Amino acid sequence: MKAVRAIGVVAAIAFASCSTKEQGEKPATPGSGVHPRLMFDASHKDRILARIGREPFATVYARVQETAASTPRQPEPGTWDADVWGSRADIAQANAVLAWLHGDAAAAARSKALLLSVESNVEDSSDLDDDIRMPRLLMGYSNAWDLLSATPWLSSEESNDARARITTVARKLAERYLDQPITRLVSFVVTQNNHPLRAASALGYTALAFPDDPDAPRWRDWAADQMDYLLGPKGHYVQSDGGVSEGPFYHAFGFSAVMRFLIALERNAAPDAVYHHTCITRNSADPWGDHGCVEGEPFTLKSPLTSGWLQPTVDWSISLRRPSGVRANLNDANVTALNGAALLSSFGAPSHVVWDWKNNAVLPLDTRKFDDLSPWYLAHLAYEEDGEAKAPGWRNRFFPTSGHAVFRSGWGTDDRWLVLVADHGPARKTVHNHADGTSFALSAYGEDLLIDTGYYKPDPNKNALTADAPAHNVILVDGVGAPKRGLLNNWGDTDAFLENTIDGDELAWAEAKTSYEGVDFRRGVAFVRQRYFVVADRLATSGSTPRTFQWRAHLWAGHDAKGRYAVDATALARVTVDRDRAGLAMLLASTGGPVTIEEPPFKALASPHVHQVDGKAGNHAVVDGKVRAVAPGFLVVLAPHAQGRAAGDPDAPLDVKPLDAGSGGAAWTIAGKGFRDVAWLRDPGASSALDVPGGPRIATDAAFILVSADGAFALVAGGTTLSLDGVPVVTGNLKPVVIVKR
Repeated sequence: MKAVRAIGVVAAIAFASCSTKEQGEKPATPGSGVHPRLMFDASHKDRILARIGREPFATVYARVQETAASTPRQPEPGTWDADVWGSRADIAQANAVLAWLHGDAAAAARSKALLLSVESNVEDSSDLDDDIRMPRLLMGYSNAWDLLSATPWLSSEESNDARARITTVARKLAERYLDQPITRLVSFVVTQNNHPLRAASALGYTALAFPDDPDAPRWRDWAADQMDYLLGPKGHYVQSDGGVSEGPFYHAFGFSAVMRFLIALERNAAPDAVYHHTCITRNSADPWGDHGCVEGEPFTLKSPLTSGWLQPTVDWSISLRRPSGVRANLNDANVTALNGAALLSSFGAPSHVVWDWKNNAVLPLDTRKFDDLSPWYLAHLAYEEDGEAKAPGWRNRFFPTSGHAVFRSGWGTDDRWLVLVADHGPARKTVHNHADGTSFALSAYGEDLLIDTGYYKPDPNKNALTADAPAHNVILVDGVGAPKRGLLNNWGDTDAFLENTIDGDELAWAEAKTSYEGVDFRRGVAFVRQRYFVVADRLATSGSTPRTFQWRAHLWAGHDAKGRYAVDATALARVTVDRDRAGLAMLLASTGGPVTIEEPPFKALASPHVHQVDGKAGNHAVVDGKVRAVAPGFLVVLAPHAQGRAAGDPDAPLDVKPLDAGSGGAAWTIAGKGFRDVAWLRDPGASSALDVPGGPRIATDAAFILVSADGAFALVAGGTTLSLDGVPVVTGNLKPVVIVKR
């Protein structure tokens, strides 16, 4: 979870130097003397006890028991390690849950011993990432104190002792991260992401637990301010279509802390409670210069749980789930789910948030990713009966502001799936972003086949080795892609835009456009019959000198990736990937002439071959389809198949053959059970007629067409007309892209 810590890079960024002090009246905290009141209230006990004997709650409850019985890590004298104290907080919290649920004196004693051993020598830690570790320890110990306070086993003196220990740790962390200007700048101001969200959630939670602490008002104000700003429409963290700027991995990291704070806030603050904006963690650099924060200005917080702020981010994350259930590892990312999203079901969310949680082949019924939320699931999960939770009602989904187009044939593990990336503006300008405009990843039939390389960062003071263009499925010009990522708020990269999206069953389409190295790129992706994909790349330049263009693909095969791959040695530019359950045929053609398949020089654990997608670094195969020309178009068929299927089976390998489209053209026929389609890409001035063996004769002025040989459907991009055997299919089209069905 390391962000780049190059302090010298950010020294020139302006930042506010005012301190966080109590601002006026404090919010009402109804029932602040009642216990428990943070993760649970008294009404939840019977509900939990009635649930823990049946699934899925029995599995979750067993995790609570497992944590409670685990051996605490021991702190080393003279050190303060947030991970050590956080793991001990997990155990204290779990034992307190058992003590409260069952009247278990032994569990209470175990929890109390951990609670009363908390040490506050925070100054002995030099780990700058302690800010993102605050939730585990501050929330865990606060919950243990809250639950034990509802039992006979925590005396008044012990309660005061525990309170002093927890608030002292919180105070020292707040002084370090909020009050020290340089630490505040590096940790919160330049990030505007999970760092302030997690820290604010932790300090806000502590303020709710101990509302009469002298620092509680400022902690609560800052926490509410960060929820209002970063989760709301002004913070540029959440885009207008629900996408989160730092990608699904770090969104999930922040989300698990935010959910716990908001649930506690719902129980401990009046809906009309007044808070005060805290501006010291705002950033006036691009893209946040419009924040308009006024220090101390009063406001009320619409609950993100019920106001509709959180649900679009959850739906975006669910849209990005691969068929296995884990999210696309875009930007700095490894494998993740969205721990805590299912808890929204108790606050009016649709049932697919629970379906998503229950249906994950990699992280089944996950309650522990990033933070252990197991106790919350026992109380705050709706749609608990079998069959109540339904899959989302959509398949393909387009997020033009965030820059993601997601194609899927369904929500099962064997379905076909592809994500296309085209982020720009605030969605791109984030410290965890990658230079990946126009890149894509593909999964099908239970296997990942073409990958995003994830998050490999061996040097915490530099960007990930997987952050720049060569580590993604993009087109390189003389070996160069979009500008390299800069450090922190020195963004680098370049904008990409998602355009001309069309949903449909037989055909769905999206385009990603960008420019770099003096070339304009427009990458179109067609999802055809929910069975295969076609990538049509149209390039333009004002230059006249031929250059080398590399159509790069990262294969989930070769080296440490375990799958097998092969490059066709004939004139046909064909690459195959084979894994246990699925395979992929990737066939490349270009309007600029023959495509040569090459593999870039290999160096272990170096770009472009290195990946880290599941927490472990490794190497995979990379191939380039190379053409030397001025601005060659590329037409690539991506045809996945299920292994072991006989010819004639709908999921058997497709029959893909090249067509002679003449100079400046590239074309393929794609055939499967009961269908034959034609994809054709044309440069300006190329032949406008294409004779397909066995028919039809196709005529068009379009840059790209994809048509069923029987005329059942057609897609026309960059043109006005299309005919089959002289019969008009499209005439007088003025749209950039049109899909017609007979």
